[in-house]
Amino acid sequence: MLLRWLVGNWVQNQGRGLIQEKLKAHVAGEGEPIHAPETLEVACFFALGIESGGLYDLLETPETIQHPDFVEHLGLLDGRLIALVETGVGGKKARQTTQQYIALRKPQWIVSCGFAGGLAEPVKKGQVVMANAVVRAEREELVIPFSMTAEQAASQPGLHVGRLLTVDKIIRTPDQKRQLGEAHAALAVDMETYATADACAEQKTRFLSVRVITDAVDDELPKNLERLVEQTSTAKMIGAAAAAIINRPASVQDMWRLRETAMKASDRLARFLQGVVPQLK
Repeated sequence: MLLRWLVGNWVQNQGRGLIQEKLKAHVAGEGEPIHAPETLEVACFFALGIESGGLYDLLETPETIQHPDFVEHLGLLDGRLIALVETGVGGKKARQTTQQYIALRKPQWIVSCGFAGGLAEPVKKGQVVMANAVVRAEREELVIPFSMTAEQAASQPGLHVGRLLTVDKIIRTPDQKRQLGEAHAALAVDMETYATADACAEQKTRFLSVRVITDAVDDELPKNLERLVEQTSTAKMIGAAAAAIINRPASVQDMWRLRETAMKASDRLARFLQGVVPQLK
């Protein structure tokens, strides 16, 4: 079932690739010009397409542009032009894309969005964390100012405001999560926010972080997840998934549950962002 889904996605991506080739030809001046803006108010950054999928589904007249190092989706959200940018996994790709995108579109706001793991008991699966600070090991804490008061945050069911930790690898086990949460006084952990926030600070671009929790502090992630996420193409992901299934047949159920969790989390994140983005002026 998982392989069928992965193959289906690969075929769909092949069709999307043909469209993107035409779009690249437009960018290169080989067709009618794309009306991509020179400046943009809001760009939402995601590592992966499965994270951005819920918000993409809410866009009116979306248009996809495949840049050399990242993917950009332009479209209207409740009548306002925004961008969804897929950077790839990890801090290095997030920083590189942030720097390139600021030079390309000069966005007023960049919002680091996507999935995160919970590091503290109050944070449950499916809930949202808005970071008021982001930290990583041996780096200076970056404060993220925004106007929401503690009272306003408390009045929003399933919303937490606090410190976010960025690391370089997936944190799988409850013991690892608890240790990191206590050591850094952090509510959640991800792999991109610090790099994006730091690049935005360098360029004086306003920044916000919105993350949805896909695994709570007591949830253990499958061992093969990190290898799957590291793959650079759908074809390689299919190969990694096939190897995981051969070595451990029960991993099919693990990965299918992860997919279902990711789809629900993406939709939850999209609904939250739909309320946040109009407030960014």
